[in-house]
Amino acid sequence: MRVLLRLWRRGSKRCRQQLGNGECFAAPRSKGGKAAVLALHVAPGIVAALLLRHARMPLMRLLGLSSSTVQIVVIMTGAIMLAALTGGTFLLARHWDGLRVRAAMRCLGLTSFDPVALVMAVAAWGVLVVFPFDGIRELIAVGVGKVPWLALPPWHFQAYAAFEQIPRPAAAFALVANIMGEELWFRGYLQNKLSFLGSSTWVWAGLLFTAYHVFQAPISYPNFAGALALSGLYALRRDLWACVLLHTLLQAPV
Repeated sequence: MRVLLRLWRRGSKRCRQQLGNGECFAAPRSKGGKAAVLALHVAPGIVAALLLRHARMPLMRLLGLSSSTVQIVVIMTGAIMLAALTGGTFLLARHWDGLRVRAAMRCLGLTSFDPVALVMAVAAWGVLVVFPFDGIRELIAVGVGKVPWLALPPWHFQAYAAFEQIPRPAAAFALVANIMGEELWFRGYLQNKLSFLGSSTWVWAGLLFTAYHVFQAPISYPNFAGALALSGLYALRRDLWACVLLHTLLQAPV
């Protein structure tokens, strides 16, 4: 117990130092900069939704492919884009924030492992599994399903086992790119940029991360508690590896 308490205090001190020494990602002050940060949260999801809903038929006619194959192409393209966000995160840190790679890695929370944060990640996952909030999730799912541009159409890849058609190496790449890309982009970088929202930053970060999943809203929106757990864990410990662990557990079937 004493060891865990010591590690907790050390991690909390490190978080305060990162936030207070001015070395990490500063929140924008202008209205344009704040609007850009908000747009960077939701734009990738909107692009994915538009591709799935409006580019599917033209691509099927152009390429002569089935609906499921076109969606798999879109999924893999999205995975490549998420992998590219890893490099994009460091490019923004360099050109927008003036941080070199090593400083950016420290500010992102990549340079050390926080044992307490890892324990908290497993504990948060356990709480979400034991208390899945089924009633709230069902209400949200029903409400989202009534919105035509959010409802899951029968051809959508989440409506059937489209992932089973993806070769395992490609599926593994897509999963890793999804988790690492989203954690670096949304938690490591953008959540820091949202600090102009004050003490409720982690709540808004979780809700914006949920909103980003507009391309699969009936699946992701009812599970907003997981997004809040990720943003809350990062706000508490500033350890990205713990968020990667929690994100991986949330993706795993139970």
